[in-house]
Amino acid sequence: MRAERYDGIAILFHWLVAALIVINIGLAWSLDNFDHHSPEHDRILTVHKSIGATILLLAVLRLVWRWMHPAPALPETMPRWKRIAAQIDQVLLYAVLFVMPLSGLIDAGAFSQPVRYFFLFDLLALTGHNEPLGHIAFAIHQTSALILYALLLVHAAAALHHHYVLKDGILRRMLPEDRRSAFD
Repeated sequence: MRAERYDGIAILFHWLVAALIVINIGLAWSLDNFDHHSPEHDRILTVHKSIGATILLLAVLRLVWRWMHPAPALPETMPRWKRIAAQIDQVLLYAVLFVMPLSGLIDAGAFSQPVRYFFLFDLLALTGHNEPLGHIAFAIHQTSALILYALLLVHAAAALHHHYVLKDGILRRMLPEDRRSAFD
């Protein structure tokens, strides 16, 4: 039998990945404020790549957890098209959580840029020097960023619509128990 709400681990994965995505978007947007060869640009890019690698790891763990702990069922009253839309949104979000960091890591390797994980150690390069591949990977990374922005807007708008308009409890399923009353 499926639970009525997500468990604590699933909630932690969701909000941790969400926070890291928001931070990484801010870091990516800030890169244009610095000369590409400046130490500040390099530090921000190192943190950006580190967070991206962390998101990839968390996406793997989250998917494994989701496989072992299925999502709560959607309300029976939800129209079929909304159920399908919710499934498509979830699949696309997971796909972007894999494609975006992988393309970034491939881009770094193809341009012989080390990925120094939070200034501690270098991650293994996914590819050797290959500039044409790097350009393709970077284009995929940028395109997946645009897709991510759209998916996040749809995801957040749908959650807020369910909570404030439909009042069907969808959003509350992903909130920690002690935070649920703040959204009543």
